[in-house]
Parts: sequence; structure tokens; C-alpha cells
Amino acid sequence: MLRERGYRVSGSDSHVYPPMSTLLADLGIDVQAGFSADHLVPAPDLVVIGNAVSRGNPEAEAVLSRRIPYLSLPEVLRDFFIRGKCSVVVTGTHGKTTTTALIAHLFTAGDLDPSFLVAGVPQNFDRSYRLGQGPHFIVEGDEYDSAFFAKWAKFYYYLPDVLIVNNIEFDHADIYQDLGEIVKAFRQLVNMVPQNGLILANGTDPNIAELLPDALAPVETFGLEEGAFWRATNLQARAEGTRFTLCRAGQAVGDFDLPLSGDYNVCNALASLAAGFRAGLTAGDLHAALTSFAGVKRRQEQLGLIDDILLIDDFAHHPTAVASTLAGLRRSHPGRRLLAVFEPASATNARALFEDRYIEAFALADAFVATAVPRPERARDDEPFSPERLVERLRATGKPARYLPDAESMAAFLAAEARPGDLVVFMSNGGFGGLQQKLCAALAARTNCSD
Repeated sequence: MLRERGYRVSGSDSHVYPPMSTLLADLGIDVQAGFSADHLVPAPDLVVIGNAVSRGNPEAEAVLSRRIPYLSLPEVLRDFFIRGKCSVVVTGTHGKTTTTALIAHLFTAGDLDPSFLVAGVPQNFDRSYRLGQGPHFIVEGDEYDSAFFAKWAKFYYYLPDVLIVNNIEFDHADIYQDLGEIVKAFRQLVNMVPQNGLILANGTDPNIAELLPDALAPVETFGLEEGAFWRATNLQARAEGTRFTLCRAGQAVGDFDLPLSGDYNVCNALASLAAGFRAGLTAGDLHAALTSFAGVKRRQEQLGLIDDILLIDDFAHHPTAVASTLAGLRRSHPGRRLLAVFEPASATNARALFEDRYIEAFALADAFVATAVPRPERARDDEPFSPERLVERLRATGKPARYLPDAESMAAFLAAEARPGDLVVFMSNGGFGGLQQKLCAALAARTNCSD
């Protein structure tokens, strides 16, 4: 985005790989492998320090000692791109990326020419950002910290005019001590919305309900329950997605087709449609655009159908997201055996905090396969998560479950185990060691051999 604005941009990282390395190269952005103070000669006008960089990093130390101007990523977004725009900020423990991508698609299809930044790859666009000429900037508001010098949520910087709060749960155990700290962060954010702005809030989330009485901006709730200002009724789950009736303040607006499954995605769509109406789009505009939403990579992304085995890649890793995703897939594909494949890749997953809840979540699958924690050191002083113990506990309930230590052994097992009519869903916010591609190749080879 800075390069598109005409700035000369270079940078450093410890590991750069496709597709990001290819994008940077195509844009003429110079990337240095590793970190060195020499990369700052001659001194740049500004250094943007990512939140993965800590004190002791040689470039960060050089920035400080040489007094080179520096900012965090969210500060750059605010100062270079968001300020002066109508800022649409999408927040919540789950659903941020899909909702941000959906709003970006609705606004673009409605000729509003928005700017946006999505923390994923939206399938309706060729990249995760856009700089438009319209009045809106749509951004995913992350509650994760900003930088080593700004240990607070990124979303504080995004100047919300329209704030969407999808849900609030405990997550990011490496940043927050408990749910109370996260609720406090969202409380501060709600307090930043101007009186001529709008808060779109999940009306069934008790943690959100705790915040709303103190809001000075207007609030409109969304959800599936009676009493929500924006409500979906008459849900019909289909293999191609979900049809529902949209109601506004108790009055039916019309029937909409969402090419995604699960009640949680219907709620994502409700928030997105409400933002579209706020921006002046009509029901007709929104109906056509919603139908053509292609989703986001790794969010219920269909990787292929091989020998009638449906392969779906999903980012779900929190137990609530796991349960919601599995329930939605179950309703959309009722005739298929559901195999859940899990990599505990997040910092919270490295801890044993959610083990009991994972037992309940993965019970919704017909069979379960787990692999090792990629970075067990992220548990720090907390009790580490044990995928082996989770497998044992699921087996004790009668659930077919298996632990395999790496992508190669998982691909071999799944290729032998999967049969026509199955649905295999990969669940991880990490790389999974390339398991998805390995299994696709193994199933294709198996099918070719049988032919």
C-alpha cells in the first residue's frame, strides 16, 4: 500500500516465502534475509516495526540508538491511510477476516470504490488490500498487541466510525491474562466510536452485552434470536451455502443466499449487510453481491473433490470456532462422514487451557486426527497442551481418534483411511507442514492407481 502511494519501501525478515515473497518482488520491494544494522544504511525516513520483533533484534536496536523515526503497523495504517476516511472496523475473537472480506466485496460490487486491508486472501480480489477513491476504509481490527513499544490492541489506532463486534471470548493467552482483560480492551474501543457513528454488535454474546449500556454511539444488534435489530430467519442449509430471510427491526427485507455454511457465517453476513445499508447500498445491490462472494482462502476453502472425498481447509483453531465450523459442515453435508484434522499452532493452543472444550468441539466430527504442537515453547510457564492426551480422551468416549507427529505420516494415514463420501476438514492457523497439498497429491495418486 505504501509502494502504491509512491514511497520507496524495503524491509527485512527472517523467513520470506511465496506467495508474499513473489508479491513483494513483483512490486519492486527489496527484501533482506535476516536482520542487520547495515540494512539501515543509509537511514530511511521511517521504520515500521512489526509486532514479532523484540528488543535485542539488531535492526530494532539500531533504530533506537540512531534515533531513526519508527512506528508500529497500526500507527502507519491510521496516519497514512485511515485518517480522513469513514473507518469500518471489524473486531471479535472469531469471524474478523471473513466479515472484513465480505464487506469489502459488498462495497466494491456496489460501486463504492472502498479501500480495505484484510488479514487473509479474499477470493474476490487478487490481493488482500486495495486503495480506492471512495470514502470508506474497511479494516480488520485485531485485539493482538501492536509492537514491543505498544503492548496494546491494534484496533485502538483505527478510528472506528462503524464498529462491528462479532463476539468476545478468551484468546491470545500470551498477551492477556484472562477474559476480563480482553473485555476491558473492547470496552475502551467501544468508547472511541463517535456519537454520529454506529456500533453493530452480536446481540447474543453476553460479554458484548456487558459493554453496550456504556456506549455513546448508536447500537444496532444482529443475530438469529428474536429481538435482534438485524435478524436472520428461515435458515436453509445447503451444500452450496445458506439461504435466509433478512429482517430489519422486525420487518422482512428479503431472502438472501450466502455461499458459506454455519450459523456463525450467517451472523458475519448480517453484520456485513448492515454495514452495507449504513453506506447507502440497497437490498438489491446487496443481494446480488452476497451471492457472488467467493470467500477467503483457508476459511471453509474447498481444496478439491477427489474420488468423492471433499477436502476443506479452515482457519478454525479456537474451540468455539471448531465447534461452529463442524456443526455448519455437518448441516451442509449431512451425508458425508466428517473427519477433523487438527494442528494446535496458535500461542493459546500451546497451552492446556482449552483441552476440555476441545473434547466437546471435536465430538461433532465422526473421526479425529491431531498432530504435534509446532512451537511448544510458546506455552512458557503454563501447562503445555498435549494432543496425545486429547486423542486418548476422545478415544475413551468412543470417538475414533489418532495422533500422528508430522504431515507426512498424517497424509499417508488419511490417504489410506479416507473413502468416497468423506469430508476431510483441516483446522489450523498455521502451515500444517503442507499437509493439505500432500494429501491432495496422495489421493490423486491413489485414484490414478485404482483406475
